[in-house]
Amino acid sequence: MAEFFTPAQIDLLAADEVRCVNLVKFEFASETIYAWNGETELVIDGNTYLPMHGYGQIDGMGFAGGTASEVVTLVLDGLPGQQLDFLATALAETAEAVQRIVSIYILFFDSEWQPIGSPVPLFMGFMQPPKISRSAMTGDSGGTQSISISAENIFFNRSKPPFGRNTHSDQNARSLGDKFFGFVSSLLYKVITYPDY
Repeated sequence: MAEFFTPAQIDLLAADEVRCVNLVKFEFASETIYAWNGETELVIDGNTYLPMHGYGQIDGMGFAGGTASEVVTLVLDGLPGQQLDFLATALAETAEAVQRIVSIYILFFDSEWQPIGSPVPLFMGFMQPPKISRSAMTGDSGGTQSISISAENIFFNRSKPPFGRNTHSDQNARSLGDKFFGFVSSLLYKVITYPDY
């Protein structure tokens, strides 16, 4: 099994200055789009990451260490007219984004801004319906229009029991009309003597 970090990345993490960027992979229904917050296109492992020119923002990243569903919000400010208008498309056609996977990676650079190793995964989640907002006008400057997509991690919807529990509803979902587990709840706290002489 390959190590999580390469030896070169570990050396970079031990240095006084660490150069890194976040990369985002949106797996929409019709296509997969790669983005980063830089100024030019970035080609990593054969994938072209489109620039967000500093208008992108990731909120909610952190290490929770638990099994609760954490939410990360990806925001793109300054729309419309940018190259990355795919979020506007996702807003117009919500089915493009809802419950589709978004992944966030970190990529390390050396002192010459050359990539070191492959991107390291930080987060994977399921996109929720996109939202649009606009900030208030201040003085002579207009407001900023933003599109945001929240993503919940892999624990999203884990509180709902899957099929396979010994309940009537789960059994009915597997075999419609089956009443095998219909009386399980009535057996709770019931004393059954076996064998009965």
